[in-house]
Amino acid sequence: MVSETLKIDDLEIQGLAYDSRKVKPGDVFVAIPGLKFDGYDFIPQAIDKGAKVIITEKDLSPLQGINVIKVDNARRALAELSCRFYDYPSRKLKLIGVTGTNGKTSTAYFIESMLRESGFKVGMIGTVETKIAGKSIPSTMTTPESLELQYLLAQMVKEGVTHVVMEVSSHALAQERVRGMEFDIAIFTNLTHEHLDYHKTIKEYLESKKKLFQMLKPSGIALINVDDPYSKQIAEAVEGEISFYGLKDLKHELRSTKQSEFDVRVKEYDIRLEGMRLRLDSTEIRTPYTGIYNIYNILAAFQCGLVLLLDRKKIKNGIEKAYIPGRFERIECGTDFSVIVDFAHTPDGLQKLLETVKPLAKGRIILVFGCPGDRDKEKRPIMGEIASRLADQVIVTTDDPHSEEPQAIINEILQGITRYSLLAVPAGRQVTHYVDRREAIEKALSMARKGDIVVIAGRGHEKYQDFNGKKAELDDREVVRKFLTPPHFVRHPSP
Repeated sequence: MVSETLKIDDLEIQGLAYDSRKVKPGDVFVAIPGLKFDGYDFIPQAIDKGAKVIITEKDLSPLQGINVIKVDNARRALAELSCRFYDYPSRKLKLIGVTGTNGKTSTAYFIESMLRESGFKVGMIGTVETKIAGKSIPSTMTTPESLELQYLLAQMVKEGVTHVVMEVSSHALAQERVRGMEFDIAIFTNLTHEHLDYHKTIKEYLESKKKLFQMLKPSGIALINVDDPYSKQIAEAVEGEISFYGLKDLKHELRSTKQSEFDVRVKEYDIRLEGMRLRLDSTEIRTPYTGIYNIYNILAAFQCGLVLLLDRKKIKNGIEKAYIPGRFERIECGTDFSVIVDFAHTPDGLQKLLETVKPLAKGRIILVFGCPGDRDKEKRPIMGEIASRLADQVIVTTDDPHSEEPQAIINEILQGITRYSLLAVPAGRQVTHYVDRREAIEKALSMARKGDIVVIAGRGHEKYQDFNGKKAELDDREVVRKFLTPPHFVRHPSP
């Protein structure tokens, strides 16, 4: 029967589930509406498995021995119950959230490394992996669903972790996955075209990002990239203290209301293909992660370290020791050309990657990339245009097609290349495509000559492709290493 008196706040939770397959006798089952499936349709299975309380957004016929609680937002209810079930672990941790279109992963890894260097037990949750005091768990999404998220945080508390840095995606914010969490530091990297299949508009995308900054503890601090066009709107969502970081030495209207100066300034930097040297005030940092966009990531991490009152030498050492899988990862195989694997999968990310590589190339830039299926289709021709404008040889291929036909996705990318080609095509520029990603990578490597740079973009650290739910093993980095290892690779003489 539908409970007239039982409320969510009154629930004694023996167990909690939103996946009917994981329900145990006596559990509370939350029927959340998903992007592909609706939990409401699986309520009978949850009851068969022993659920005694059903939380749903829809009306449900009375059921003997079952309490039903109707709510306005099932995801919100799941998040709030998950926090309570695991005894609010975020309150027991120094929690750092990083959000933005690009740079979340790199910034998080820099912060995690400098915290470990400073002697703390550290947790990290993100796109590549979850780390609990040095132990790694592969990730399936950037920010887990609220129930798994609270479980991970509770495990971190149990393991003696004191500091956690986590990537907070716009989907997670929009879907209430992080509701009920309390952040000590919230970092905004940037906001560019991405996820508009889900958010529909940039404004809606921005509103999701703002939510993180409304979840700061009263003593919390927001770190905002002041050079990003959306920094003002993000700052307006912050009630407490703000610390800005950036490269442009400009007076900014936000500084008069929140903070007048940066805590740290970039004095100089030297960008090279093999790495980068930069000086932040009196601190010199050397890192293999190069490019202006990585200066921003390092600035965010450095500023975070200062807010946490870490020793500057520890911050420096941590940043220099950081290893970020699949982010501007140079694959060394003893060739006279260079190979870079990078996760760049947005228009802005691809453009910044190629703009970093272009002035460093002694020869051609040979680019291999694709776009995922079931995602923002608008970005496909945009990325095609960027590729054809900034690379010398472009090979379009398959990313993760999911339920779409790979060739159809490739065709939409090629539309942008065709559009740009009608305007101007530099002499010698070539565009081709291969549906098989391995074949595309091997073709690019076989084309490379002395001084060329082969850029393989879009998947970075990922080890599997998704074809309509079926996983196919493919790691771009391993494809490169195998192909460039004799006797597979034979050097063809340069023309």
